[in-house]
Amino acid sequence: MKKIKLFILTLAAGLLMVPQSCSKEFLETAPTDQLSGNLVFSSVKGAWGALNGVHRTMYIQYNSSQAHGGMAGMYLYIDMLGTDIVFNTTANGWFRSAYQWVDHRNDRSSMVLYWTNIYRMMSNINQIITQIDAIPGADAEKKAIKGQALTYRAWGHFMLVQLYAQRFVPGGANSHPGVPYMETVTFEGQKRNTVAEVYAKINTDLTEAIALLDGYSRPNKSHINKSVAQGIQAQVALVQGNWAQAATSANAARQGYSFMSAAQHLEGYSKQNNPENLWASYVQEDQTMYFYSFYAYMSNNFNSTAIRQSPKSINKELYDKISSTDIRKGFWYPNAVADKQPFVQPTGVRFNYMNSKFQAVSSADGRGDFPWLRVAEMYLIEAEALARQTGKEAQAKDVLLLLAKNRDPQYTLSTNSGQALIDEILTQRRIELWGEGRNWTDLKRLNLPLVRPTAANAGQGSHVESFAVKVSEPAGSNNWVWMIPKAEVDTNKELEQNPA
Repeated sequence: MKKIKLFILTLAAGLLMVPQSCSKEFLETAPTDQLSGNLVFSSVKGAWGALNGVHRTMYIQYNSSQAHGGMAGMYLYIDMLGTDIVFNTTANGWFRSAYQWVDHRNDRSSMVLYWTNIYRMMSNINQIITQIDAIPGADAEKKAIKGQALTYRAWGHFMLVQLYAQRFVPGGANSHPGVPYMETVTFEGQKRNTVAEVYAKINTDLTEAIALLDGYSRPNKSHINKSVAQGIQAQVALVQGNWAQAATSANAARQGYSFMSAAQHLEGYSKQNNPENLWASYVQEDQTMYFYSFYAYMSNNFNSTAIRQSPKSINKELYDKISSTDIRKGFWYPNAVADKQPFVQPTGVRFNYMNSKFQAVSSADGRGDFPWLRVAEMYLIEAEALARQTGKEAQAKDVLLLLAKNRDPQYTLSTNSGQALIDEILTQRRIELWGEGRNWTDLKRLNLPLVRPTAANAGQGSHVESFAVKVSEPAGSNNWVWMIPKAEVDTNKELEQNPA
């Protein structure tokens, strides 16, 4: 990883110095572009500034690609590969090649550069982790900083191994190539750890993070507290098929959080203080996101070409599974063309089944506080993990009822059992997390094929084969793995490229 690590280290001091609002005093100490690494790590105040810079890197634009709108851009790429977002037209090209399963298999595409983006973040994280213990200051503050940094390191490698390696096989050896697990800042190229080794290190980091974050009270939800670390631990355990751990961690993570009201559902999933958000970026008004925001592609109200020309729809097969009394059904418009709903810009087009789930601040302001982790997902993880354990179906139904009845007042306790119950939970998961970057990775973890229902024409809530190109893919093929950037493989002779 020599080339990328050099690039990362050149940028590290600058990136570490970009605090958010909670570091006002630190900002006033000196201009951020004049602070050296030694100054940053000479005090707890400096370390907080470094960590706040990492929080901000979750939503800043990476490199020159407009589509690299922070890590939310990565989630958008992921969902474009799945079954549930329908691309209605070729009129606007953003994410179209990803949707067609071209970009992630091209080692020169901007899509695969999330490898670089995450490792750049990991370089900054590792500087915090390796230096925080020696900094003079209050032990409680240092624990909070280190716990958050360890959570970031676990999360970053969790995303990398899901994308750039074949799936984790529950009960298998998982000795196939994973990704390098970076725990230090180094100029030397690194080999890929096995998938089993990567997950073991992820879990070690999360265990330590949870202990360190015990008792930490954060200033806002862009920071990571104990419940966030537990929520990521639940996600990891679900992928590993560690059902007991997944259920326990998800249950712990959701404690103390309430469901959102009906009115809050309609606020556009873009406010960090939403009661269901475990973890969400806080994007201030003076930190405008222009056209690289997630909401510049997925809202219906922001005035961007991507939204005016190419509003995204839900898969009709999934829409038809939503009860008519479920508040979430109102996020999509099956008769958008005839009913002239939802709102679009004066020059915008409508397609049936288009969405209004996500809302930018305004037509001229593409900001939004992207929800990285929501409490609803914890209920769904807990329900699925319980349903997969012998003798715990009744508990699974009770947990599912809590979430589903909040969304649909007419929902009653499930009468399903076995695979039918699991399928019901997975359907609820698809509905709840539509557009939030979970669909394709769920297909991969479950070892399911890609099956995209098709229609002859756009606006029918189905994939048009001439737009989608890729309408099916068998489970477990090489195409489920993202290629590593060519520049990285060419430079680091220790690194093995994924099979073409």
